[in-house]
Amino acid sequence: MPLIFRVETVEEIGSTNDALKLRASDGVEEGLVLRAERQSAGRGRRGRSWTSEPGNLYVSLLLRPAKAPGEAATLGFVAAIATGNLLRALMDVPVTLKWPNDVLVDGAKISGILLESGGVAGGKVDWLVLGIGINLRHHPEDALYPTTDLVAAGGPALPPAQTLDLLLAEFQPLYERWLAGGFAVLREEWLRHARGLGSPILARLGTEEVPGIFAGIEGDGTLLLTTEGGGTRRIAAGDIFFAPV
Repeated sequence: MPLIFRVETVEEIGSTNDALKLRASDGVEEGLVLRAERQSAGRGRRGRSWTSEPGNLYVSLLLRPAKAPGEAATLGFVAAIATGNLLRALMDVPVTLKWPNDVLVDGAKISGILLESGGVAGGKVDWLVLGIGINLRHHPEDALYPTTDLVAAGGPALPPAQTLDLLLAEFQPLYERWLAGGFAVLREEWLRHARGLGSPILARLGTEEVPGIFAGIEGDGTLLLTTEGGGTRRIAAGDIFFAPV
């Protein structure tokens, strides 16, 4: 049976992800979607703050896919595919996916994804909270990477609630495919839109910086980097930077 989403909207909250993690621990059924008009403590991957002014989309989904932790972690790639598909339908500019969890419009970040899980038992996670932020009307000017928003990039001035409806319509069939076949059935779709595939990148791993060629990703989302010495380095977590164009 297809998952039916139940959307709750609040004016302001610290973090939609944090709120849903508490609800998940209390046993709330999957399918709950929490959207906030504004977040006062929004955050992105690796604990970075996320600017959360009204007008953008801030939403988290509670899911219980009964997947092993490694497979569950690939759901962020699925959410990126859905977000990219939505944005391509709204504007006629290049929309690409940046490893591991960003969506870019004309090379600038417009969306980020934060996936958190908990309650591992019997080798499977009990719940996943999938947070998605899309810049619709505002974008930070002092971010680590170039950023943009839907209106600034030439797209329509969609309200967050309508954007969420469109996003869920894109995400649901991809989620069903992922449930049935894992990330293996969607990996090529992610790669088809990957930014920098086959090109030089710089991987920043804490204090270490590793240059190389972005050769692809494995079935668990691990990045494959062909190093200057000709070897292959597998990178599970880090930041990548593209060569200037």
